[in-house]
Amino acid sequence: MQITAPAPIIYLPENLWSLFSRPGRELLVRVIGIEGKTLSLELGGDRFQARIGGTLNPEDFRVGENIRIRVMKNEGPIILQVLSPRPSKISPELNLLYLITSFKTKPSGSEVELKEINLMVDFVRDLLWNIIRREKGEIRREKEEFFLGKDLKTLKILYEENKIILPFLFSDEKSWGYLELGLPEEIEHRVKIFSFRLFLEYLGLVEGILSYLDQKVFVDLYFYNSQALELAKKEFKELHQMFLAKDILAKINLEEKKLAPGYLLEKEG
Repeated sequence: MQITAPAPIIYLPENLWSLFSRPGRELLVRVIGIEGKTLSLELGGDRFQARIGGTLNPEDFRVGENIRIRVMKNEGPIILQVLSPRPSKISPELNLLYLITSFKTKPSGSEVELKEINLMVDFVRDLLWNIIRREKGEIRREKEEFFLGKDLKTLKILYEENKIILPFLFSDEKSWGYLELGLPEEIEHRVKIFSFRLFLEYLGLVEGILSYLDQKVFVDLYFYNSQALELAKKEFKELHQMFLAKDILAKINLEEKKLAPGYLLEKEG
């Protein structure tokens, strides 16, 4: 009698936790194996497994295909909704996968820092979306509403010579920042749209510049905290891939800078 050993359990790698930390996020993963109700998946070279649930069956998947998923729940069991390529069930909201993890809850070591990185990613994503939609004539709003959106609290708008400063608070009311809009200027052969500064409670100062050249948008982010930069690399890589999937030309550049004493006073002066 021949006995086939079950496939080894492959838990979600800890370095992928941040990608599954925000409900509503969509990801593209590759199916590399199917055994019973267990899917072996791959994302960015890392492998993990998920249990098939809801109205889905093993026959709904093919080895080698890419499937688009959405994070539905990230507390307790992480629950994913399958969006493509075959979301043709009667109740698509029940096309579910349950991630196999070695933790009952998300690791807490960098939980607060990851939350701030997610705030930053959402902020940059919404800025780019609004710029693109405005160029297409899809939205016309007041300046502060157009740039900041509903998830940020706008503070008193400041007017200086040839520029407007839009301060805001993030939803946690602990991190804040401001946008600076001035006359168009050329930076490294590109046209600067605006710049911003973010002051995050745990990850510190982050500065950004948005510019464009022809049909391409450039986002340059400068981190003054090396830990913030390392955490941001994976998150912004996924954001860049999301824009590529929608045929949007956006280049995101991340760099580390040193914060010298008196730097902020020098900038303001």
